[in-house]
Amino acid sequence: MIPKIKISFYLLTSKQTAKGASTIYCRIVMDDLRKQFSTGIAIPTREWDKMKQKAKGKSINNEAINLHLNQIRNKLAEAETKLMIEKTNSYSIEDIYLIFKGEYEDNSPTLLKLFKERLSKMEELVGSEYTTRTFRKFKEVYKHVEDYLHDNYKLNDVSFRKLDFKFIQDFQEYLLIQKKHKPITINKIIQRVNQIVLLAVKYKYIPEHPFKGYKPLKEVKRLVFLIEEEVKKLENFQFAQERLERVRDYYMFSVYTGLAYNEAFELKEEHIIKGFDNQLWIKMIRLKTQGEINIPLLPQALKIIQKYHQAGEQGYILPTISNQKMNSYLKEIAEIVGIKKKLTHHTARKTFASTILLYNNVPIEIVSKLLGHANISITQKSYAQVINKNVSNHMLQLSKQLESKQEHKEPL
Repeated sequence: MIPKIKISFYLLTSKQTAKGASTIYCRIVMDDLRKQFSTGIAIPTREWDKMKQKAKGKSINNEAINLHLNQIRNKLAEAETKLMIEKTNSYSIEDIYLIFKGEYEDNSPTLLKLFKERLSKMEELVGSEYTTRTFRKFKEVYKHVEDYLHDNYKLNDVSFRKLDFKFIQDFQEYLLIQKKHKPITINKIIQRVNQIVLLAVKYKYIPEHPFKGYKPLKEVKRLVFLIEEEVKKLENFQFAQERLERVRDYYMFSVYTGLAYNEAFELKEEHIIKGFDNQLWIKMIRLKTQGEINIPLLPQALKIIQKYHQAGEQGYILPTISNQKMNSYLKEIAEIVGIKKKLTHHTARKTFASTILLYNNVPIEIVSKLLGHANISITQKSYAQVINKNVSNHMLQLSKQLESKQEHKEPL
């Protein structure tokens, strides 16, 4: 790195003390700009070496003056080096002087600063553009980044200019080793950090994305859903406790509608409409994608609506229960009923797509539409194993039909 500034010292002889001493000034020159300031040291004019820009002789007083001037020169050089590292070329002569004075406030864009600004804006938009859950997830990611900067670098924040591939790679390892997160969770965290970095690129804080070439961790996804026998077993089980019966019914409602947790408990009377076929449909906006959901009400779902409909209570169809409590009760329910699978509310949506739709030969295009997926490739990727089983079943059936035709074929 080649320094841009030139540092020099001179006497301001136009103003002298009664004893003939003049104040030593420092001048910084960068390109065509200059900055000068008083060092606060005065020296008799006869003791100043103009050519060498230092005090003459080896008296204790003059050696102390020269030592002080060297310290000023070094501090200015260190200030420039700091800015050259952190800001490349985007610094001024004033920035150097402010660092020297200890009055510099770095206004360069930083990761956590922009992240915090984004969180503030998201909080204002909760309920309109963002859900409380989404906002909470971004807050958690902010905390992960904050912890990572503190634990790995002893920093409170980091300039966007210092972000590189190694930064994100080390962050990934930190989440794996220190935070002990699973690959699927780490990918979500980094995905959200990426959103903030992409915003910085959009605002032209940095010329290009610093994490180019980064690849998410491979996720081992296992599709968990109830098969037909398990659906019937759960549906017909007689619970001794009302709370478990209620949670089972809420779960079954999503098994027959495919609604995610937030959508199921946001469902109101206004979302139940009579469709073109004179049947009842659920029509609402999916919170995750903002896409429109149109789902015909199956008889089983309609029975649950009639059982729990809360007229007068803000118009909600189902009484609210927290997702955490819901999943806790579902774990208890699975043990009682004898279902050896980890039940969460989300598995109801998976069961709707797999057992209710795909296993009953509903075309993948319709399944995708009913789930509110942005495009069919999402559905195909998520339910590949179910689709493959369906293909296998159809091929077996076709094989039997062909064999049957061969057997009934008249001999030549």
